[in-house]
Amino acid sequence: MFLEFNAQILPTLELQGPTLQTFTRLLCGISFALLIAPLATSQTSERRVVVEKVPTLQDIYKVSASRTHSGLPVPRFVSLKYGRVNGRQGPSLRHPILWQYQRKGLPLVVVAEMDIWRKVRDIHGDESWVRSSSLSGTRMVLVNEEVSLHKYPKDSARISAVADPNALLELEECNDKNWCKVKSGSGLKGWTHRAVLWGANPL
Repeated sequence: MFLEFNAQILPTLELQGPTLQTFTRLLCGISFALLIAPLATSQTSERRVVVEKVPTLQDIYKVSASRTHSGLPVPRFVSLKYGRVNGRQGPSLRHPILWQYQRKGLPLVVVAEMDIWRKVRDIHGDESWVRSSSLSGTRMVLVNEEVSLHKYPKDSARISAVADPNALLELEECNDKNWCKVKSGSGLKGWTHRAVLWGANPL
């Protein structure tokens, strides 16, 4: 018996700046290869529909935990603690707001640190600075495509749930066979392949 997850829809992102334009993204039910503009939209760019691959995590300078402000390694995955988080051009309140993230639990990658500020990169490769207090260490993942969640980490195992594209799930663990155990907001759990989850790949 399949249990259907309801995919969460990425909410409206309000562009901060002179233009004061508001953009809305609906990603539910479409292939993840079709991306409707970046999650984080800059002040000068216009809304457009493009076909592109999700950027890979490259060109990130690695810093050991002993050399960072937080005592944690860079890069590392984090998630948004709140439903509204401003992404700024630089690490201070004096820097302009480039965009606002409006999805609690959204996975991000910390690529740099400065005092109470963290430079983060999202699934589309866009970067901005956010306060460290806006971030959580809880590992979350985005589903790239519709996937089956199995009771055990093998394809022949019983399917316990189905996750829609863009569903937001909590990451519990991954094994050496590249299977990851995830959990929905309603508590449903299952195993799926690491390759279909953004936020589960090793850094």
